[in-house]
Amino acid sequence: MCGVIALRALAPLGDLRPRARLGLSALARRGPDAEGLVLAEQAPDTLLGHRRLSILDTSSAAEQPMRCPVTGTVMVFNGAIYNFVALRQQLQALGCQFVTDGDTEVLLHGWRLWGEGLFARCNGMWAVVIWDAASGDLVYCRDRLGVKPLYLYHDGRQLLLASEIAAIAAMRGGYPAPDPEKVFDFLVTSFSEMGTSTFFEGIRAVPPGQLCRMSRTGRFSAVPYHHWPQRDSAAPLSSDDTRALVEDAVRLRLQADVPVASLLSGGLDSSIITSVALGASQQPRQRLGGAFTYAYEGAAQAAYDESARASTLMQLRGASDRHHILRFAALPSAAELMDLVSVQGEPFSTPSALASLRTYRAISARGYKVVLSGEGADELFGGYIARYHSLAVRDALHTGQWRRAARLLGHRTFAPGLLLNRLAWDLPLGVLGPLLRHQRPSVGLMSRELWHTQRHRLAALQDDMQGDLDSRLRQDQLHSIVPMVLRLADRNSMNAGIELRNPFMDHRLVERAFATPAAARVGEKRSKALLRDAFTGHLPDAVVATPKDTGFGHAEQFLVAQLPWRELLGDLPADLARLIDTEGLRRQLARGQVHSTLWLALSVALWYRRFHA
Repeated sequence: MCGVIALRALAPLGDLRPRARLGLSALARRGPDAEGLVLAEQAPDTLLGHRRLSILDTSSAAEQPMRCPVTGTVMVFNGAIYNFVALRQQLQALGCQFVTDGDTEVLLHGWRLWGEGLFARCNGMWAVVIWDAASGDLVYCRDRLGVKPLYLYHDGRQLLLASEIAAIAAMRGGYPAPDPEKVFDFLVTSFSEMGTSTFFEGIRAVPPGQLCRMSRTGRFSAVPYHHWPQRDSAAPLSSDDTRALVEDAVRLRLQADVPVASLLSGGLDSSIITSVALGASQQPRQRLGGAFTYAYEGAAQAAYDESARASTLMQLRGASDRHHILRFAALPSAAELMDLVSVQGEPFSTPSALASLRTYRAISARGYKVVLSGEGADELFGGYIARYHSLAVRDALHTGQWRRAARLLGHRTFAPGLLLNRLAWDLPLGVLGPLLRHQRPSVGLMSRELWHTQRHRLAALQDDMQGDLDSRLRQDQLHSIVPMVLRLADRNSMNAGIELRNPFMDHRLVERAFATPAAARVGEKRSKALLRDAFTGHLPDAVVATPKDTGFGHAEQFLVAQLPWRELLGDLPADLARLIDTEGLRRQLARGQVHSTLWLALSVALWYRRFHA
């Protein structure tokens, strides 16, 4: 787990190494254990750089960039290939000899023998950049779900690739201007990662699941190496299938030569991961050293504190000695809040992200380098009960299934007003736009300039919002919520030098879930029905039956008006007024009780203050 950069000169740029070192310096927290830089021997000038967080084979032999002894090809890799042992055995049978005991060398030899067929064989998370010696091509690739980040900047004179936007800014000499379209979409939808654009003009995310190339002459190409299945294209998941896939995904992700911990909120997803990991921790490279729970110091947040439930689980598993409860004040200082803004690098959808940053830093201070976490389960199995049940009712109304709609409404799993929000997206654009401006504070606080130049985006956003439940779960997994969650998790964990592993993001589980009807995954009277059924009898009934109502940092999202915004919004750059009505933002925050979407506007303001002052 590390940070990677690559630079390719398409015009005379002088010595690339000083700029490369600036980029690597920006990624230092991602890889505190080693640094490496390699200049390709052929034109055009191409540099690959790496910051290392040692997880598998912690010896210096496994440092990067790594060069193939047969071809001279050079690779930098950020991530983890969980089935690397099986792949290494296949490669050894084909004559490969290995000098390390990690996964990077497996990728290097796999590229030599399997070429573009390599990545379809991998189970893992990765962002890889390869300088292919035979062709001179610069090849770059992310895992199927985009768990590991990789960003690209190309201005005709140079190509820059990096694990974080901060490294690209360091190499190009500053941050580009804000992308107003991205800001508009975020303020309307709260999604920060839809598509490949970022909040900075000209910087894009490399798309997941594709093998991308830049030839020596500067020609780009991309081919998908993975296609996600459609509903009913394979046997749907059963409870037994679900449990078996989750358990195998956890076992694979325990492999490490350094201490491994888990996040344990006390809810279903983290309880599954922690319980399975405790039971699997018998083999070499497979031991869960600790479980960490985020909790609050003050009694005012007691309703959001699940530490007692987490403690009960660890007691039942006979592992109380491995349970650590981390208590924090819910409200950050101004300096801590701006630290979070800096770490994230782009606007984000909830101040609850503060909890994971605090938690990963505390875990790292205790000597852990790998953490198992439950990202992806809520979207895969329908954990957001109000979101998905209201969509199911809307689908029933759209198709004239009145009895089904009445039955679902009778379960009272969401507030009726949420159904009206869903139905509002069916209104004509001429009605929808003014309604959003009036009812959604984050939209109402857009500057007039931003609204008038970007409101044409509403048509595309409306089309996305009108999808049925099956398409919504798929979109949330591939294009909206999960990519956003993964960005938050990657920046916070890597800033603390932590490799975060997500068993519910195993592509085998995701594929089978996509082939399973959404209604079967979500259920009617409860959320995550399929996942709950899969672990009934394997976890305490209280864990399996309890609905999702809290999580890491749940209290923070309700304290927006109490954040130290006054000292942070007092002296904002004048150009921010092109995006946000800053005076209106201050007035609304001063009222005390505010709509949750007000954070979106505050997040944009704090981001602008940090990166465009």
